[in-house]
Amino acid sequence: MGVEGVMVSYNYSDDGEHANILTVSASGIKFSKRWVLTHGSILSPLKQANIIKNARGKPILNEEFYDNLPEIYVTCEKPESKFPDVYKKVENISRERSLDNDVDFEHSSYQARVSTGRICHVWQCPVLDRCVDYILYSWTIGHRDGDVETQTKLGKALLSVFVLVDLESDNRSLKTLRPLSELLDMVEAPPERGTNIQVHSTPFGCEVFLNSVTRGSICGLVGKRPSLLLTDAATALGSEGGPVFTDGIERRLVGAVVCSVSWWRGEWVGLTLAAPLRAVLAAKLRVPPAAPPRAPPDPRYAPVLDAVDRCTVLVRCGAAWGAGLYVGRGHVLTCAHVVKHHASYKVSLYCQNVKETAIVRYKTKDDKAYDLALLFTNPDYWTHLTPAVFAEAPAKKGESVLAAGFPYFNENNLDNLKPTVTSGHINNVSPSLIQTSCCVQSGFSGGPIFRIRADLRVEVLATIVSNAKTETGASYPYVNMAVPTRAFLHLVQHFLLDRDETQLATIESNKEIIQSQWRLMPYRSKI
Repeated sequence: MGVEGVMVSYNYSDDGEHANILTVSASGIKFSKRWVLTHGSILSPLKQANIIKNARGKPILNEEFYDNLPEIYVTCEKPESKFPDVYKKVENISRERSLDNDVDFEHSSYQARVSTGRICHVWQCPVLDRCVDYILYSWTIGHRDGDVETQTKLGKALLSVFVLVDLESDNRSLKTLRPLSELLDMVEAPPERGTNIQVHSTPFGCEVFLNSVTRGSICGLVGKRPSLLLTDAATALGSEGGPVFTDGIERRLVGAVVCSVSWWRGEWVGLTLAAPLRAVLAAKLRVPPAAPPRAPPDPRYAPVLDAVDRCTVLVRCGAAWGAGLYVGRGHVLTCAHVVKHHASYKVSLYCQNVKETAIVRYKTKDDKAYDLALLFTNPDYWTHLTPAVFAEAPAKKGESVLAAGFPYFNENNLDNLKPTVTSGHINNVSPSLIQTSCCVQSGFSGGPIFRIRADLRVEVLATIVSNAKTETGASYPYVNMAVPTRAFLHLVQHFLLDRDETQLATIESNKEIIQSQWRLMPYRSKI
C-alpha cells in the first residue's frame, strides 16, 4: 500500500524568544515515500489559521502565506530491513551477550526516523464544511479549557482543512494534483456502519505513543456521500490527521481523523470523528464519486445490524428526543424523561422511512426508578418492524454488548435514518441496574442494550437511561446505566395481552433500595 501513520510537528514561539518555543504536533498519513497528509488543526496556533478562517473555503494561493509557514518535522517508525545483513546480526548477538537484562535497545520503539519538509498546499474540503454548518453548528470542538467560544470558532473553521507536506522539495509552486491523485488511488470507498476499523495516531504529540493503534467499529455515517464517519475507536488530542484503516489482514485506507475531542449540549462526545478520504479527495480533484459501493462490513454481522434497525426507533417530543424499542402491537418502550412534556407537545416516532405520532400509555413519575414510558401508535403503519426479542439469561459481567440510539441526525434528511450503534462490555450487574462501557450520550435514552448470541441472534438485555456526570458538569459517555429488561418485562408482556394499565403502575418500584441505587445524584446525567 505504501501508506503509514506518522507524527507531524513544528516549533513555534509567540514572541520569538527561544525560551518560549513550543512544539505543536498532530498525526498524519505518509504515502509514496515523499508526501504527508495531515489535518488543519496543526495550524491552530499560527496567524495563518485566522487567514484560513476568513477565507471561508476559497483556495489560498498567496505565496506569502506559504513562505511564512514553519519547517515541518515528520517522525516515522523505524522499518525492519527487508534484506538480511550478516554483519548487523553478528553485532546484535554481541550486544545481547553483554546486556545485564533482557531489554532490547535496538527495538523499533526506542528508535524513529525524522524527516523535514515544507507545507506545499492547504485547502478546505467543502463536503466537511457543509457538515459543520448543518450538523455540527452547536458543537464545541476541542477541550473545554480557556476561551471556549474562540477555540470553537477556530476549531470548526479548521475541522474541514487538510494540509499537504512535501518531504523532498522547497518548491511550493509544485503542482499538488499529482500526489493527491496518487493518494486517491490508494483510498477505498468509505465503509458501512458496523465495519471494524483501526486508527493509527500519536496522541499528545509524544513519541512514546508514536503510531499507536486503537480498534473499534464504524458506529454511524453522516451525510449521503457520506461526509463524516463516527467510530468508537478511542483517540486523544493529537490524533487528528491519523489514518483510519479497515481492520483485518488486508488493511485498506478509508479515512483520516478530524476531531478526537468534542462537546455537545454540555456532554463530552466520546466518539471519534473521521473524514472519508475518498469523498475529501474527490471533491478536491473534482472527480465524480466512486462507482463501486462502500466497503461492506463483515457479512456475518449484516443480519445483526438489520435486526437492530428493525426494532429501534427515534422518539421526539418537543425539543427532546431519544430512542425507543418496538415491542410489538404498536407499542414502543422508551424513557420517561424523553416524553416528559407529552401533555404540551406531540410525540413522534421515526423508523425505516415512516413517521407517525404516538400517545403515552404509561410513564413513571419524574426522577423515579425506572424512568420508563410505554407509547402506542397505530400498528398498521409499522408492519415492516420486528418486535424485539428479549434475553432469557441475565446479563453477566464482562460480556460484550451493543448500544443503539440517535445522538446525531439531520433534520432535513430523516428518510435514511439509522441508529448509531456502539460496542462495549457489561461492567456491573444488579437485579435493578446494569452498567456498561458502550459510548452513549444525548439521543440514546430509551435505546436498547443488545446481546449477540453465538448463532448471531440479537437479544435485548436492558434499556438505556443515563450516563455518569460530575458536579462540575463533565459527562462520561463510557460510564452509563440501563434498566435490566428482567425488572419490568413480565409487566409489559401482561399488559400487551390483557391491556390492564394497572399492571404497568407497579413498574415504578417503591422499594427504597432500588430508588437509592438509581438516585445516583449528583452523578447522573439524563440522556
